[in-house]
Amino acid sequence: MISESKLGWQKTMLMTVEPIGSIRKSANKTEILIYSEFEQVVSNMVQKFGDNPEKGQKLLVVHKSKDGINQLKVTEATLIERNGNLLTVSKMDASEGPVVDISTQPSS
Repeated sequence: MISESKLGWQKTMLMTVEPIGSIRKSANKTEILIYSEFEQVVSNMVQKFGDNPEKGQKLLVVHKSKDGINQLKVTEATLIERNGNLLTVSKMDASEGPVVDISTQPSS
């Protein structure tokens, strides 16, 4: 799709992405449930920081956004606990809804 803007021609790429999980919010934390068919995502993360998740590990969460023209948003979150496919993270500035991707952020 090509459209004209005030600054000239711009290209818009349309793509369909399948969610791997969902966000549930509560008072002072956020839960991310990874769907069982995407268990490999959680397994890959566990391999990076061992069987006992490292409390305080920084994660990058790609999720659906309801604000602005961008439909996806990347948000940093701090891992509090992992219980199987359920990740409990610090409170995120995100609406409840689909998660598209999640990865560990390299330590500095």
